[in-house]
This record gives sequence, structure tokens and C-alpha cells, in this order.
Amino acid sequence: PTMHSCCCRSTLLLLLLLYINAAVHQASAFHTNNQATSMMSSAKKQKPNDDDDKESLHEIRAGFIGCGTIASAIATSLAKPEHEEYLSEAGLSLSTISVTKRSASKSSKLKEDFPHVVSVYESAEEVVRNSDLVFLCLLPQQVDEMLSELKEKGTWNNDRHTLVSLVSTSKVEDLIAKTSLPTNRVFKMICLPPVSNREGCALLTPPASSENGHPYLKKMFDALGGVVECPTDEIMSSMMVPTGLMGTMYGIMKNNRDWLINKGVSPSDASYFVARSYLSMVQDAERDCRDPKRFDDLIEEQTPGGLNEQALKNQEKQGVFDAYDKSMDAVLSRIQGKSDGSLP
Repeated sequence: PTMHSCCCRSTLLLLLLLYINAAVHQASAFHTNNQATSMMSSAKKQKPNDDDDKESLHEIRAGFIGCGTIASAIATSLAKPEHEEYLSEAGLSLSTISVTKRSASKSSKLKEDFPHVVSVYESAEEVVRNSDLVFLCLLPQQVDEMLSELKEKGTWNNDRHTLVSLVSTSKVEDLIAKTSLPTNRVFKMICLPPVSNREGCALLTPPASSENGHPYLKKMFDALGGVVECPTDEIMSSMMVPTGLMGTMYGIMKNNRDWLINKGVSPSDASYFVARSYLSMVQDAERDCRDPKRFDDLIEEQTPGGLNEQALKNQEKQGVFDAYDKSMDAVLSRIQGKSDGSLP
């Protein structure tokens, strides 16, 4: 073959290779575009599912008759944006919070902090009509008149209303009689202000998680920090007693602080050290606290012959724990209405 024909063949071969390479790149680009289109299509299909998940959450319309410290703490816990994920994990979402104006300082603060969900009303009737889950947060002497008024006005709806009383002297059977709400829609609850930060543990009676119980109440309180369900009102009354020792614990801490100050420690250092020390002790006790032997184990861990073991024995000899028992018995007696709770 001539040199000219060889060059022609080489040129044709080169052109063929370039054509094949271009075709491969075009096919690859087409495949990539198809993949991207498919992924975008899948994402578009997935988005409605996310919306469906949100729509499947049970919406809570909470109301508070009385807006004191505890009511404000529960409302704050429900409304905090950082608590939304915990409610969502429980299948719940907050829709609205309705509160009575009194006390004005706390209701206005809630409105200021959470303007998009909190509404303040002049009357309890308005709160109930704009809520499904109603918290009763009044003084004991105000309860009968308020419930009678609401019942006379036909405010309660048996199909949608749930009543949770935070009045320490409330009896569930009395609340049912005074509202005519179904038995699985009336509860008594006790909690402390730290619930606003998902701390502490609530008490609830009757159990909401029973077979014929409430559809979401226990889930909600678990999402807000934790709850113990009490099978009877008597158990609830006994469980309430430690919540009445909050002031006693602060009194012990104050005593520790003052003792240190009398020994020459600066007030600021004494207060800071005592608070941080007690916090570390409580955090240690809280670990594995479902184990009923947890506190016994912590006591056993104290060094034999050490300062902690000796201090504990000295307190026992001084009758400190006997005094505690008497104080707790007195608190229970007051809760049960048997006495005014005073000791000689």
C-alpha cells in the first residue's frame, strides 16, 4: 500500500476512536442526568411523606386555669422550641397554650416569651373552650366554686376534654363528680418547677397508660422529663411527701453555707461550693436510680472509718433520720386532711 493510503486509514481510525469516545461520554452524561433526575424525583416524592409525618403527630391544645409557678413551668416546658423534638418522638406536637390572666406577671411573661402559641384570657371558661388538655392550678379553696361554675355553663366536652389537677388536696373521684368527665379523662398530677427544663419527675394518678387509659398523657409527661404513675390516691399521697422536702434540702444547703462562712470562707465561695457539691452528689445518685438498691450501694461505697461514714453514723446517733420520718409523717397527715401538719 502507498503512504497516502496508510495515512487515510490512520485518519479514519482516529476519527472512529474520537466518535466512539464522544458517544461514550454522551451516554455517561445521559445516565448521570437520569440518576440526578431520579434522585430529585425521589426527593420530591419523599417530601410529602415528611409532611405526612408532621400531620400524623397528635396536636396538643393546652390550657391552664390559674397561672402560678407550677402552671408557668409546665407551659414553658411545652412551649420551649428545644423540647419540640422530645414531644415529636412521643408522637406529639404543641398547637396552642391558653392561660387565665392571673397571675398577671406570669401570664404576661409567657405571652412575651412564646407569643406565637400563648393566648391570655380573662376567664377560665374561655381557656377551657380553647383547649383540649386543661390543667387546674388553683388554690384548694378556689376549686369547688370554679368547677361548679364551669359545669353550670356546660363548658366541658366529654369527647375532647382532659382535666389534670395540680391541686394537692384534689381527689380524682371528686373531680369526676364536679365535671361529669369520663373516668379516663380526669387525673391528678404533682410536679416541681424544674419541669420547665425537663428536670425532676412528675407524679400522676390514676395510671394513664392502663388498658383503658389516656391516649397520650404519659407519653407527654415522659417527654417533659419523666413521670411515675401511682395506682391509687393513697400511693400518690405518700409519693407527694418527698416533694414537700424541697425547702428542707435548701435549708440544709443554707446551713452548710452559713457554717462555712462562720469558718472564714467568703459567702460567694461558700454558696458556689455547696451548690456544686450537692449537684454532683445528686447526679451520682440519679444514675441507675431505677435500681431500688442504688442508694444503699452508694452508702456502702463510703470508705470504712472515713469522714463520710463517720458523719452518717453521727447523724443517726443524733436522731436526724428519726426527725425526718416524723416530719414526713406530718406532711402526709396534712395531705390526707388529718391534721395541719404541725409538730410540737
